[in-house]
Amino acid sequence: MKVLVDILGRTFFMSFFIILVPLGAYTIHNGSSAMVALVSYLVLSLLVPIAYLSSKRSGFGPEEKRVSRLAYIVGWILVQLGTYQSFFVGDFSFLWALPSVGRDVAFVIVMYVQVALSLTVGYILNSLVRRSATK
Repeated sequence: MKVLVDILGRTFFMSFFIILVPLGAYTIHNGSSAMVALVSYLVLSLLVPIAYLSSKRSGFGPEEKRVSRLAYIVGWILVQLGTYQSFFVGDFSFLWALPSVGRDVAFVIVMYVQVALSLTVGYILNSLVRRSATK
């Protein structure tokens, strides 16, 4: 449980670097702002955590277990695929009925959850690989 709280806390601080640029681009509300926001979010949500995970002090939980960059990349890809697949399966038309601020808040929450899930999946994958390597 402490690992998850640690991941959520560190994701919160990384979000200042990941979410503000896409949110600023999206709030311009011209024709290409959504595409600029999406591309900048994808790049930042991949590169900022990778830069963080490259640090020697990037461990999670009381044991300070580290997540490899490869495990994060695999987790990031899985979370992105799952998120975009849900847009094809689910009905999210209610988002467009929200006022502008409501959509912005919804997208901020989705971006935060995606990064936190990517780190969590990366942590789980890293733990599984370590466990199988010790057997």
